[in-house]
Amino acid sequence: MQLRIISKKIIKPSSPTPLHLKTHKLSLLDQLAPDIYTSLLFFYNGPSRENYSQDNYVVDCDDSGIPFVETRGPSSISMSEVLKNPEMNTLQQLLPFNPNKKYLSSTDDVNAAVQINHFDCGGVAIDLNFRHIVADGAASVGFIQNWAKLHSSDDNSIINYKHAVVDCTDTFPPNQEISSYARRIDEWQRAPECVTKRFVFDGGKVAALRGEIIKKDASLSLNQYRPTRFEAVSGLIWDALIAMDREENVGSTCIASVPVNLRNRMNPPLPEDCIGNLYHAVTCTESKTSARNINQFTKMVNDDFVRNVYQDGGIVFVNQYKEAVEEIRKGDNGVRLFGFTGVIGLPFYEPDFGWGKPVWSTTAMSLNNIAVLLGTRDGKGVEAWVGLPINDMPKFEQDPGILTYASFIPSRGAGFD
Repeated sequence: MQLRIISKKIIKPSSPTPLHLKTHKLSLLDQLAPDIYTSLLFFYNGPSRENYSQDNYVVDCDDSGIPFVETRGPSSISMSEVLKNPEMNTLQQLLPFNPNKKYLSSTDDVNAAVQINHFDCGGVAIDLNFRHIVADGAASVGFIQNWAKLHSSDDNSIINYKHAVVDCTDTFPPNQEISSYARRIDEWQRAPECVTKRFVFDGGKVAALRGEIIKKDASLSLNQYRPTRFEAVSGLIWDALIAMDREENVGSTCIASVPVNLRNRMNPPLPEDCIGNLYHAVTCTESKTSARNINQFTKMVNDDFVRNVYQDGGIVFVNQYKEAVEEIRKGDNGVRLFGFTGVIGLPFYEPDFGWGKPVWSTTAMSLNNIAVLLGTRDGKGVEAWVGLPINDMPKFEQDPGILTYASFIPSRGAGFD
């Protein structure tokens, strides 16, 4: 798909940044975030309107602005054709730059960039690339939700700016050594031999999967536990990876890493859409029921847990993190670390710029040994973008559980008409 650039500019703030907000301190959690860009991609049915309100310890808020690109797609391709067969390579053309790479038009990293793509049918695709060390998934979704509110209203008071920025460095003080180790994880996640594919679990399949998990383990029903959509699908993917690795190496181990949003787990709670990285990644070891295991590890993350882990600057945690990074980088040790992330439960289908809510909300991130889980438009299913080494993907696709519950053809529940 060949896009024609209509305009390319730098959009600067409408008013100068207040002096006391010129420098934003990065916390340890920001330093641990991968040095990539998150991608949020929204498709709207139009009508298209081509006018819009447009070192590792701190971020300088110098009002230099962010890249803002507008394009028009070829007349031979409608937006519906893109939605019918959403390949990662095609979706990444709708982005201002590849989120796995540095911003290519400047020697400096930008904190965010926007690309708006117009289709002749009237459809619009909007992408926001946000630098991960500045904003996690919850912050990115909150940002675009607030941007949409401002775009569709003349009342700026509908946005509460007061709590958008929170200084968390007292609770999570930055560490001088951690950045270099975090960057090593980035290199591993951006492995060039990685392939990313989309698997859709519609609402009916997810309900059946959740029921099957409880049926297999009678103790779960006694505890009145019912897995969430995220836990059920993550558990299924994790089980498939364990089985696949065991065929190659009986003694292999697959460890799951799951981020836990800390905003509503701290005391007092933090603003839901405040900027920054406010999550703790728990590592889950294998057990009888993977979905339940994810639930057990994530639910123990509360205010007391967080303050204990990160007390005294998180020295113990930092040392454990560095050891884990070195172990992962050794490779060929029979250990796979697989990360699950996503924005299920967040208002991912809510941003309305005046054309109604998106017909499809997705991402265009391709990372090695990472699954990005998103909710479907009907609020019942799950869309999973799974990144694996290229030789592993064919085996993963043939896993009995994946074949039973996943679809490779977009369903209406996934947001397609």
